[in-house]
Amino acid sequence: MKLRLLLIFSTIFTFFALRAFAQSQNAVASTNTGLSIYIDYGKLLTIPTDFELKGEAGISFQLKNRFAPHVQLGWARLEPGGAFENGSYTSEGMYARAGVNYLLPFDATNSFYIGVRYARSQFEETGSYQISSKIWPSRIEKYTRKDLQADWFEVVFGTEKRFKQSHWYLGGNISLRILNNKEKFSPIDTYAIPGYGRAFDQTVPALNVYLKYSF
Repeated sequence: MKLRLLLIFSTIFTFFALRAFAQSQNAVASTNTGLSIYIDYGKLLTIPTDFELKGEAGISFQLKNRFAPHVQLGWARLEPGGAFENGSYTSEGMYARAGVNYLLPFDATNSFYIGVRYARSQFEETGSYQISSKIWPSRIEKYTRKDLQADWFEVVFGTEKRFKQSHWYLGGNISLRILNNKEKFSPIDTYAIPGYGRAFDQTVPALNVYLKYSF
């Protein structure tokens, strides 16, 4: 199933990339080549919350052929309230994504892009839950797992707007994350993976918003 989804979205990516390449001579937006850096300001909005804390930044390099190799690094601490009914759960760790975007110019300041990513996370998790009984005293169970790893693929559709006559861009994208591999545990499996989301979902949609500076 995972391979089928990956093939479907890879086909979609290839179709749009070839179509955009065929129409590139008629594009009205300028394609600036060079290095860009960005920060995901949407994740900074998690700072005031008590259930998650995230941070993410990245770099890319726009080539003359409209392809842009892309690398992202992030960190997340997740404390979802729905992990256990009578307990607590925390997942914390680093993650990285690497891939490529293909630019689809729209006008002088706006553009779209499509991309693919491979991502990997290294994290640890802790949890506690209460076992209640009407006959025996209640008991609290705890566990800690370290040096966990998971990886996944992503298909990305995004848009960017350049502030007039500047090097600054405002952008956002939606992505579909397709889980490739993670360690499995019994009887309680991993609930959340930093950078991916809920571990029991084989596919996860995501939304990112960012501010970028292009040199």
